[in-house]
Amino acid sequence: MSEAGDERREAGAESPEAHGAATSSTGLDPRTAAALAYLAGPFSGALILFAESRNQDVRFHAWQSIVSLGGLGIAVLTSYLLAFIALFVSATVVTLMVVVSYVIWSVLVVVWALCLWKALSGGRWKLPLAGDYADRLL
Repeated sequence: MSEAGDERREAGAESPEAHGAATSSTGLDPRTAAALAYLAGPFSGALILFAESRNQDVRFHAWQSIVSLGGLGIAVLTSYLLAFIALFVSATVVTLMVVVSYVIWSVLVVVWALCLWKALSGGRWKLPLAGDYADRLL
C-alpha cells in the first residue's frame, strides 16, 4: 500500500487533502452536507451538527444555520405573540406587529436562500452577527 502511495507521489498525483478538499464524516460531499445544514433551517443544522465530527466548514454552516435561522424564527414567533397580546390593546398595534412579522419572514427567506446558495458554492460565508457567533462555537 505504501508503494502505491509512493508511485502516486512520484507521478505528481496528490491527495484531496493536499488541495484543501477535506472529507465529511457524514459520508457526503462537504458542500452537500453544508447545504443540507440550511435546508430545513435550525432542525437540519442540528442534525448535521450531531452527524458531523471532522469537517470544520460543515460544522460552521450547521452552527450558522442554528444561530441565524433559529434566531429569525424566534423573532417571527415573538412578533406573532406580541400581535396576539396586542389584540387586547389596540388594532393598530396588531397591524403593526403583523407587518413586522412579514418583514422578518421575508428576511428569513432571503437569508435562507443566500446561505443555501453560498454553501453549495463551497467555502465559508459569514453572516454579519450569526457568522461570528457560529465561528466562536466551533
